[in-house]
Amino acid sequence: MGVLPSDARSEVVLVSGKQSCGPDAFLMEVELPTPLEPLNPGRFAMLTPVGPSDLTIPRPFSIYGQSDSTHLSFLIQVMGAGTRILSELSIGESLRWTGPLGNGFEVAPSEREVVLLAGGVGSAPFLAYAHAREQAKAQTHFIFGARTEDRLYDRTAFEGGTLKIQLATDDGSCGFHGTVVQALDAELKGDRIGHGALFCACGPPGLLHGFTDFARAEGLEFQLSLETYMGCGIGVCNGCPTKASKSGRFGGWPWAKTCTDGPVFAGEDVDY
Repeated sequence: MGVLPSDARSEVVLVSGKQSCGPDAFLMEVELPTPLEPLNPGRFAMLTPVGPSDLTIPRPFSIYGQSDSTHLSFLIQVMGAGTRILSELSIGESLRWTGPLGNGFEVAPSEREVVLLAGGVGSAPFLAYAHAREQAKAQTHFIFGARTEDRLYDRTAFEGGTLKIQLATDDGSCGFHGTVVQALDAELKGDRIGHGALFCACGPPGLLHGFTDFARAEGLEFQLSLETYMGCGIGVCNGCPTKASKSGRFGGWPWAKTCTDGPVFAGEDVDY
């Protein structure tokens, strides 16, 4: 099963930037003490403050941006006590990061059409993916959805390039009136996206379950970046199992660890 990545480390880092993002989220940049090679999109880190804190168990977050070898950014939604504590950190304060962890997306060849689908902070793995595709001048679609317009977090970061963006909101306040899956269905039926594309999705469980059912019914090739609770991020605590497909790469093993075997999985490898 999965093993700890060779480039993983646990270090104290400094908060070097912070910016509000929507009604309940923020962008946080950290400065690393040692350089890091360029990362595949979709890898993650475990974050926790340094010193006395009520946050004793680190929290997992996708790596959102890598501006250079010593600066990373994270898109964090405040959802509970742990993320609230992280949101209260100021520039110059310290936290511990353990990362980069997990297996991310292998950016598809430039000749392959790719569709990225995200809900809310599920956009986090896709900023780097979109930039890599734009540099390769590859045809790439981004369908980004949320309940309301103000939860299309940091959407301007994806604009201004060659990425074909389709926004969707449940309440119709911005873009397509409906879910990401409904927006995708409309794009496929309108022949604006081909069934032969590679589809990559990340977001809350409702989106991923709905997309998975739709993708299998339509015969699409797809990958999922799973969002789940994690206790350690390194495969020790067994707190993040996902059911493995009997016909996939895990063979007869019934469970995969999201942290070390994922968080990115091919659709045929998990029974999701």
